Amino acid sequence: MPALNIKTISKKPAFKIALIIIVVALIIGLNLWRNRTHSGTLVHTAKVEEKAMGEKVYTSGSIELQQKQEVVARDTRILRQLYVKTGDRVKAGQLLAVMDCLAEEKALTDARASLATEEVDYQGLINPSGEDLTIGKSDFEQARTAYDNKQRDWQRKEALYNAGAISAQETETARQELAAAEAAFLKAQKAYDILCNGPRTAERNAAEAKLERAQSAVQAAEEDLARYLIKAEMDGVVLNLENQPGDMIKAGDKLITIGQPQRLQVKVGVSEADASRVKPGQKVIIEAAALPGKKFSGKVTEVSGLARVKESNNTRSVEVPVRVSVEDKSGRLKPGYSVDLEIISVAAKKRLVIPYEALNHSKGKQQVWIYDDGKARLQTVTTGLEGELYLEVLKGLNKGDAIIPSPPPQLKEGQKVRQAPLPSAAAKDDHHD
Repeated sequence: MPALNIKTISKKPAFKIALIIIVVALIIGLNLWRNRTHSGTLVHTAKVEEKAMGEKVYTSGSIELQQKQEVVARDTRILRQLYVKTGDRVKAGQLLAVMDCLAEEKALTDARASLATEEVDYQGLINPSGEDLTIGKSDFEQARTAYDNKQRDWQRKEALYNAGAISAQETETARQELAAAEAAFLKAQKAYDILCNGPRTAERNAAEAKLERAQSAVQAAEEDLARYLIKAEMDGVVLNLENQPGDMIKAGDKLITIGQPQRLQVKVGVSEADASRVKPGQKVIIEAAALPGKKFSGKVTEVSGLARVKESNNTRSVEVPVRVSVEDKSGRLKPGYSVDLEIISVAAKKRLVIPYEALNHSKGKQQVWIYDDGKARLQTVTTGLEGELYLEVLKGLNKGDAIIPSPPPQLKEGQKVRQAPLPSAAAKDDHHD
């Protein structure tokens, strides 16, 4: 059999045509495969993932004492004595300072003396002693004897006058002496009767009224004097002294401040939009401008039941007052320091999240475009917490699902799409939302 001459065959027209057909078919097949493999709209995708996420309310205020006593001068006086210094611990009722009060001290001394006299008189009236009874009986008998003697003397002189032995003037003198003796007798008789049988209602009431007036006078004098005897109204520490003994203190000037440095608080206003998320017992993180890098703990202790309107610089806002207790065993926080507060309304934990740009709103529904085996599909979801960068997803998605953030405007349900992952940018966990 003769050998096949390839060069001869390749030169024939039929072979060339067949070779061209094969090449064209390969090109067409390759294009068809490419079109099938890469057909659809190019979309960026991202995975549904878990991130540590919570909820916080931000506000600011200043450190205050939870309880304090500010001593303010009632009127202009000289500071006579000072018994404490800044930093001293004091007890409730402890004398701190004395203002000039000589007039008030004298008034109290006089009032107490008057009260002592009234008390003696009252006790002598209500509960007379044996000595009082003896003296009263003696006074009564002397008055009766004097009255009897004057009565006999008047009778004798009247007879002499009728006989013309004495003048009318002598008779009138005798009559006047008799009247005076009678009055003294009746007075002594009444006093002795009260000693023996007790005072009548009128006398008792009058004595009690006099005693009560004297007691009220002492109480008023004590209150007047107490205004200038400065005492601690609470246990605490002397935080501030403004003056020294001998200084003239003007009415309204602050003298002493007492408080408990370990018991601090912050009073702040929370916007009406955030108020519903703030509740007593929530943890608070506190940072002070005066102590950079330091964080302190606190707790919401009170949320007001009433909102207040705040107006400044022609702007109007509505706030809800909130009180926060502060924990600071170090003593570094001082009343008056400006602080920023993070109220943790929901504690941070791992949650399913999606970026904000993935969420769509349509006909009252919350939906997300997802990449489903080369097609775009709308998935209804239920969201939860809202952070700065992410939204929590409660229902509708699972961890690892591919979603389409910022989808093309004309994307339709079931449309073919090609997947292109988002550029890798390591987003931080959403702890501080």
